[in-house]
This record gives sequence, C-alpha cells and structure tokens, in this order.
Amino acid sequence: MTEITPDTSILKVNNALYNALSAYIDSGVTIIFDLPQTDNPPTEPTLSVFLYEIHEDLQMRAAQMRVSTYNQGDKSVSIAPGWVNVNCNYIITYWDITQTQSSGLGSPGDAPDNPAIKVMNQVVNALINNRTLPDIPGAYTRMIPPKDELNSLGNFWQSLGNKPRLSLNLSVTVPVILTDHNDTAPAVKKPSADVVQISSQPN
Repeated sequence: MTEITPDTSILKVNNALYNALSAYIDSGVTIIFDLPQTDNPPTEPTLSVFLYEIHEDLQMRAAQMRVSTYNQGDKSVSIAPGWVNVNCNYIITYWDITQTQSSGLGSPGDAPDNPAIKVMNQVVNALINNRTLPDIPGAYTRMIPPKDELNSLGNFWQSLGNKPRLSLNLSVTVPVILTDHNDTAPAVKKPSADVVQISSQPN
C-alpha cells in the first residue's frame, strides 16, 4: 500500500501563531498550545492557545481540480491542486501565577493595568496585525464571538476548576490541499481527432 503524505497546513498554523504572538508578548510569558492542568497550575506566566475545534468551512466551499501532471507532446502540463477551506478555532487565555494563589484587596490583579489585561492587549495587537499568516497562502485569522459550544462560560470554567478569566476566541481559515493515491494522470501518448468534411454545394 502506498503511504500518503498528508497536508501539514494545520501544523503550520500553530507555528505561525506562535511566531506572531512571540513577536508581541513579553519575553517572560510562556506560550503553550494546550490548557493548563487544574491540579498542576502554571508556575510562571503562561498564555494558553488551545485548539478546541476543527471543521470544514462550508460557507467558503470551493471546488478545484486535484493535482495532475501529464505529458502532452513534448511538454509536461500541471493542473493546480485541489483544496478545501478548514476552520481552526482557538480559545486564548492568560494564566498568571498570582491568579492561582489567594489574593486580597490591593493585589496586582486588582489594578486596571493588571498583568492579564496587559498580555491580552498584546495578544489583540499580534492578531490584528497578522490577518494573514506568512508561508501559508490563503490563510487568514479573525477574532470571533464565543462559539455555541462555549456559550456557557460558567460551565466551561467550572470544568477547569478555576474562576472565570478573560478569554479571546480566534478562528483561522486555512486551505488544506487534497491528496490522493495517484497524483499523476496517465500520459497522453497520441492525441487524435476525427475531422468530417462537409461539401458546400450551392442550392
């Protein structure tokens, strides 16, 4: 059986988001692509970029031919690859060590410019300045309202065993190239055509 090499666009999205965020986020903040464990909270400032949903973007469905390379005479002819648009939906949250400890009045988290607000402000700037992602043609990002699955934020945060915190929902649309067992069409060995001559007799 021939092993098929899958498209890696989704992996590239994670790497592109990491690079975009790293350019704006304070160097002391660790960026992870998972949710922190409730029984083992972060011991350092952490930005969680959690991919919770992947689905085909049916609103932007596009039909395109698969990759085909064939010989036509002495020339090799290629057809553009087929692809589908896929949505990658993320929830981004900031986890500060002061938020995992009991804090009273006057703690850093009470200030209008507390660490969580500062970092999430940096996140917003990173995202709106990276609507498109380098090295991923056709990909684009947008901040979106919470999905229906996350509308009950109280239950969401309760499931994490933590109090509610500022969160940002991000959707990335990326084209995923279609693959097939056979990526080469049969060669055209001898093009032919039948020509029928019709005499034009005057009436």
